[in-house]
Amino acid sequence: MSQENVEVVRQAFESWNRGEFDAIVRRVAHEDVELHIVGGLSDLVGETFVGHTGVIRFWRDIVGTVGGQIKVEAVHDLDERVAVVLVLEGAGAESGAPGTLRGGQVWTFRKGKVIRVDSYYTPDEALEAAGLRE
Repeated sequence: MSQENVEVVRQAFESWNRGEFDAIVRRVAHEDVELHIVGGLSDLVGETFVGHTGVIRFWRDIVGTVGGQIKVEAVHDLDERVAVVLVLEGAGAESGAPGTLRGGQVWTFRKGKVIRVDSYYTPDEALEAAGLRE
């Protein structure tokens, strides 16, 4: 099942880049999915977003603030988890100032559905949480 999980993660980022994150969240995530923001932005946006509605609301806020595209630098297949190193390139909605954020995530699957995503401010934090080193 792990290669399928990697493909789900890749499809999710491709869908995000096309602005189709509502549909992909509803298709690949369990209805009780949890998105956890660990460090960095958590003081500004909150730490936990629950369910399809919560996750979609978070991503809509991010798109509304910085827009941009996500580039996947690395994907690590960890059976029921997938660790990802990614780069978000966008620009401020009001200022237009360009910005780049390099971070990491650990996606957890159960029975083919995403049940949790832990989003870390740095790739090192995500890889360490997954038991890996960059």
